[in-house]
Amino acid sequence: VRGESKFIRMEHSRSAGGARCPLVWLLGLLLLAAYLPLGDGAALQTRALAYPCVPSAVRAPSAVRARAVVMSEESEESEEKETEEDPRVYTCSIGKRTGIDFGCDLSLRWPYVFALVPGGAAELSGKIEVGDQLLGVGRTNVVGASIAEATEVMKASELDEPLLTFFSGSRADLQKAVGYEGGPTTVTISVLQQGQPNVSFKAKAGCNLRDELVARKINVYRSFTRWTNCSGKQLCGTCIVDLKVGIQETSRRSIDESSTLRENPASYRLSCVTNVYGDVTVEVQSPVGATQWTR
Repeated sequence: VRGESKFIRMEHSRSAGGARCPLVWLLGLLLLAAYLPLGDGAALQTRALAYPCVPSAVRAPSAVRARAVVMSEESEESEEKETEEDPRVYTCSIGKRTGIDFGCDLSLRWPYVFALVPGGAAELSGKIEVGDQLLGVGRTNVVGASIAEATEVMKASELDEPLLTFFSGSRADLQKAVGYEGGPTTVTISVLQQGQPNVSFKAKAGCNLRDELVARKINVYRSFTRWTNCSGKQLCGTCIVDLKVGIQETSRRSIDESSTLRENPASYRLSCVTNVYGDVTVEVQSPVGATQWTR
């Protein structure tokens, strides 16, 4: 009996709620009618335009925004010179993920477009071509800069799509256009030797460090590797030197070289794979890592 009476009470509650439900609906409709004026929907359309999903400033073409930032800071003198620009110079605004593989010369300078990533931003722009020379990032001139410097300038840009300036032509054409007569033809290599007088000599820019040292009877090897080394064929990894000054004036470490020297300071180099493009100071016979078998 208790179960039946409980069932009856439940059914009664549901019926009462069902009776009140149309009243709730009617009240809701009246409130909605009071809030939204009836008509052709103009009020609804106005509200939608007042609060778009994406601000119009963001939807504006990125090239226009970047160009506006650059041009707003240019002087009248620069605007007058704009009409005299070399027709081979052009600008393009793309994302920091440029889709460009940048190359450089043997001194790691003069960045240029080595390759375009298929389907990348640069290729899709339709303007950038393989072989074009990078001139600037935003308002920063990178003509003749190192590839590392150009990369850092791109990373430091506050714009999501910085304005890049290119030169459509070869490196030789660009160097001629800017009046570049070439870098130094000779470099100075200073050598610090433990227990022997320090020496300094001139060499041709781009020379191989090991070849220049060995030619002057400066020993770059340790222990028995003086007689068992690979003679500069880049096989043994024993011609270790310490570049005290001017490491930025040399060729970069490769992955293999970094792996070979992983337990040594970052200034340590394998002299057989190090080319010199500026003045350097190098120390020979420096202590090497505890597990370096050449010690």
